[in-house]
Amino acid sequence: MLSLLIKNIPPELHARLKQRALDNRRSLNEEILSIMELAAPAEAVVKSVEEMEPSLSEDQLDAYPVDVAAKLRAFRDLGRGMAARSIDFEQWKRSAADSRR
Repeated sequence: MLSLLIKNIPPELHARLKQRALDNRRSLNEEILSIMELAAPAEAVVKSVEEMEPSLSEDQLDAYPVDVAAKLRAFRDLGRGMAARSIDFEQWKRSAADSRR
């Protein structure tokens, strides 16, 4: 399981989160995870270039919210660029992850 450290939480926000967790009979961690899940639903996440529909037209992309469409365009362009240069996407992901360590 991954972890996330959140720094510099204003005391008022921390108190509101704790109260909300108590109201919902959850731990503070469970409450924050619940809020994050609502804010970023799984179906809105593009996990890899392979999962994208390569034939999305501009009209289809325009049906998405502007920020999502921009990310989809960026992933599409990244995938096309990598394919054109015969780059192994999985190897690229591993290399990027290793460089962050």
